[in-house]
Amino acid sequence: MSAIAGIFRFNRLDRISPAELAELARGLERLGPDGGGEMIECEVGIAFRAFHTTPQSHLESQPLSREDLLFAFDGRLDNRKELCAILNAYPEETTTDADLAFFAYKRWGSACFSELEGDWAVSLWDRARKQLVLARDVFGVRRLFYRRDDRGITWSTALEPLVQTHPGSLHLDLEYISGYLYPRPPIEATPYQEIRACPPSSVMRFDSRGLVETIPYWNLNPHSKIWYKSDQDYERHFRELFQQAVGGRLRSDRPILAELSGGVDSSSIVCMADFVSAGQPSVPVETLSYFDPDEPNGDERPYIAEIEQYRNRPGHHISMAEFVQESHPDRFAPLPEDHLSTVPGFFSSSLRWDTKISEVQRGTNARIILSGLGGDELLGGVQYEAPELAECLCHQGLTAFFKSLFRWSVARNKTAFRLVRETVQLLRACSDQELLGAYEGGTLPWTLINPPHPGITLRSFASWKELAPWGLCAERIRFALAQQLSNTESPLIGAHEKRYPYLDRSLFVFLASIPRTQLLQPGKRRWLMRRALRGLVPDPVLFRRTKWFGYRRPLVALRQEQTAIERIFSEPWLSDGVILDASLLKRSFELALQGSTDDAMALISALAIEQWLRSLVRHVQIAMPMTNFKSESDLKSSTLVQTETTLAERR
Repeated sequence: MSAIAGIFRFNRLDRISPAELAELARGLERLGPDGGGEMIECEVGIAFRAFHTTPQSHLESQPLSREDLLFAFDGRLDNRKELCAILNAYPEETTTDADLAFFAYKRWGSACFSELEGDWAVSLWDRARKQLVLARDVFGVRRLFYRRDDRGITWSTALEPLVQTHPGSLHLDLEYISGYLYPRPPIEATPYQEIRACPPSSVMRFDSRGLVETIPYWNLNPHSKIWYKSDQDYERHFRELFQQAVGGRLRSDRPILAELSGGVDSSSIVCMADFVSAGQPSVPVETLSYFDPDEPNGDERPYIAEIEQYRNRPGHHISMAEFVQESHPDRFAPLPEDHLSTVPGFFSSSLRWDTKISEVQRGTNARIILSGLGGDELLGGVQYEAPELAECLCHQGLTAFFKSLFRWSVARNKTAFRLVRETVQLLRACSDQELLGAYEGGTLPWTLINPPHPGITLRSFASWKELAPWGLCAERIRFALAQQLSNTESPLIGAHEKRYPYLDRSLFVFLASIPRTQLLQPGKRRWLMRRALRGLVPDPVLFRRTKWFGYRRPLVALRQEQTAIERIFSEPWLSDGVILDASLLKRSFELALQGSTDDAMALISALAIEQWLRSLVRHVQIAMPMTNFKSESDLKSSTLVQTETTLAERR
């Protein structure tokens, strides 16, 4: 995963100095340690820092200046063979992914982005049209941020350069902070009002007058349907696409690490990687596993060992219990002064964790980590009955609907009324897509800000009104995964490239186009996956009933670090009166220590926000919104800023 950044000035006489671009590029050095370059052309300057992970990436020399384009590309294309044939780009072995993206834009303009399958971010200056173009991949695996002011646009694939080079004070975005406490921040939000994220599967075009146009370049075809005569046809098609998804992400110039949790998703990726690699030259795939012997039912080592024995290759293990003991003094401590985190969520213990992962990477010479993200959501690991019930109601009639309703009610131990309500809500979402992003949980008693709005991106993310219930659900899953990826920060130490086989576009389209009953049936989770991968993944893992999730760990951490938490409360809280009520929060911690809370993760998130603010003030000038409402109810109902002060002044 390389890194790109740049500056675009609305006035072409407002020249960009080499020192200015170099200062922006310095924030990319850790993410791109393999060299790179800068290029300035009057009102536009682009910087590139390389992180080589494929054989072709070593041949790249970016930014590219060819014909009427100034171009920078960060990413990996999985349909290289098809693109090379269409674009007559030969020889394929020495044609870089950046070359292919450049040739595609030359032929199709902004329409080219729908043809680029893989994980990528693009920034380019189109001299002929006098436009700056920014775009990201369909799932938003590659991040891309921009900052706009009166002079122009500054952009980067990392937040840090945009934060560090901002002139004057940055203003906290309370909607982002709210999303950190509740489900997820909006896709386009960052912790700073002045900095936004480019939406996934969209292209943004900026002109010299400061006008911006955001156009979705891809979403799920509402008319895409796949019907086969037999279950075996679905199984064969799924296995072919899964093999293609994993195989495309094995293109590497060095060994690969694959996360192996013992669950079905990660185990399937590892076993398919071995299958793809068998009998042909390939890089070795090592496994990295985390386990927690202190968590009830959390010791996944029997399942991990099953896969390691099956492939006859031991993996690398990290004990969460040992790590907790090692990081005890730093569990909730702020980052050291020489580290800047631009988003909340990092403690000193995070630094220790990233160091452990970095040590495994160095020991294996790996830069790529395969992850099973998306498998649960897309393949029926997370059970959700409404799509099947809605399809029954719309296409098979009331008799089929009530039969299915009864089967699901028994299998899931849920009332028929609740299932009907969820089905009706899904059907209503076709005409009111914001229902898909509405927060349904209770509000936290110690917060002073509301759960976030889904954001403007949700409304333009898909052809909601044209989609069938399962297509609607599939696009909502893609949106939720994009939210998660957009708010996943780079490691504090070192760098790696995460690859997600389940977030393959062809695989996603297939799963969204087949009958829902192929994926999931009452009492049959992961129904298609388990049928299709039998013989590839050992049965004890493939047909395991449940997987552990660390429910106890957050509450245990709060109890173990009681002294450290009391020390944090002994100082004035920067977030008090704006983001949360510190006195109510302290009372919630006291209740948690007595075992009277279900919000342990939210309490840790509150600690993370406060420690982040305390750390941030040492590096950046931040304007903290202040409130002056007459009552607590008024405060909770609004995030309007009436007065402002800097965090330094609050301290």
